[in-house]
Amino acid sequence: MDIDAFALQNAYELNYRPEPDHTSALLNIGASMMNINIVRGGVPLFTRDVTVGGNQYTNTLQKELDLSFDDAEGLKMGKAGTPEQSEALGQHLRTVSEILLLEIQKTFDFFRQTAPAETIHDIYIAGGTARTEGLKGLLGSEFDIPVEIMDPFRKVEVDPHKFDSAFIAEVAPRMSVAVGLALRSFDSA
Repeated sequence: MDIDAFALQNAYELNYRPEPDHTSALLNIGASMMNINIVRGGVPLFTRDVTVGGNQYTNTLQKELDLSFDDAEGLKMGKAGTPEQSEALGQHLRTVSEILLLEIQKTFDFFRQTAPAETIHDIYIAGGTARTEGLKGLLGSEFDIPVEIMDPFRKVEVDPHKFDSAFIAEVAPRMSVAVGLALRSFDSA
């Protein structure tokens, strides 16, 4: 058993090998919860769970564009809709993204108050919501730091005979916590 934020950190450390003085914000944005873990090197400095996630995007699109759940999910993840839906999509996604941004900004502000000497160098996003249209760019422009979608398989050897590389690339952000949990089995006692 582990906490999602720390499992995400395990996957991050294995795949990105951060320098001891490098501070990153790890965001695991799932359907109903966002875990924020600010880490320097291999040390967690601050964690917070926020009850906001991808379901808010889907619910907004369902309501505002009168869509089924599956159609709203597809549109949220970048699948083409009607021209009218595509035109309204950006506005509705931005509305929900601003809620996420506000929670992230509050977390970063509180972190800066408790650790004023620390600077967040980059953001890694994981979870099912990581690939939401425009989210990565919006985070990058809002915080003016590099933002990357986490790849928990970056340094993990995957047998191409068993798993298609396109499939692995598609599910990678959603598998970050699972990879981090699996890494615990390799910890020495």
